[in-house]
Amino acid sequence: MDQILTADEVFGIGVEIEKNGYAFYSAAAAATAGMEIKKLLLDLATWETKHIETFMALREHLSPQALNENLYDPGGEITMYLKATADSHVFVKSSTMEKLTAECKTPVDILNIAMSFEKESVVFYSLVREAVGAASGKGDVEKIIHEELTHIGYITRELQKVKAAAAGRA
Repeated sequence: MDQILTADEVFGIGVEIEKNGYAFYSAAAAATAGMEIKKLLLDLATWETKHIETFMALREHLSPQALNENLYDPGGEITMYLKATADSHVFVKSSTMEKLTAECKTPVDILNIAMSFEKESVVFYSLVREAVGAASGKGDVEKIIHEELTHIGYITRELQKVKAAAAGRA
């Protein structure tokens, strides 16, 4: 079956998703004037670099057996969904983060893309958690999921503030 992925390949997808997240958050911060939202975007960029480091470390520490071993997925459903999710991920399908940022007309647009990114990441990493064993980094993936959920909370609070401020000006 050509849908098979190894833990190394999946962690590699995680690295790319997080690199693109870093690029988007950095570009969005540079294009944003509001100090609170700029700080949040810079924090998100920093947190993405930590996730990149985690996925790179997971790849480096895979045993030779785990490096080439297919993920546990007897029916192939998790692998197909992982590939579909990775292919449709907002930060994978975008050509450049600067272009994506330029398409944002308001802070709400930026925060909505950030929210979408974080939600898609939670779905992707939840599937990764199901497919990798404890020895291949399941605990680290669970930690990243928790951190992504925390990011969603930060973005939600900032989105509420921005919308309230915009409603106050209307």
